[in-house]
Amino acid sequence: MDQQKKYAVIMCKFCKQPKITETKQKTTSCPRCNKTLHLSKTPFIFESNNISEAQQVVGQINAKKDDRLDEFKTFLKKSR
Repeated sequence: MDQQKKYAVIMCKFCKQPKITETKQKTTSCPRCNKTLHLSKTPFIFESNNISEAQQVVGQINAKKDDRLDEFKTFLKKSR
């Protein structure tokens, strides 16, 4: 039986870059600093079966870091 993939948004503990990963993985690499992250030691910020939802969370995190959260929310509303 094929189980549906589950995605998690995590934050790199080294450079604070948000990242999407599959929850079943044991490790993943940060795309910014290339450090290995052990998922058993990394808290999940968000979990979903829908990758689009996880992508929106990463977008919100990045927009907030850049002080552009309102612009991002406006973009999301227009794209629906």
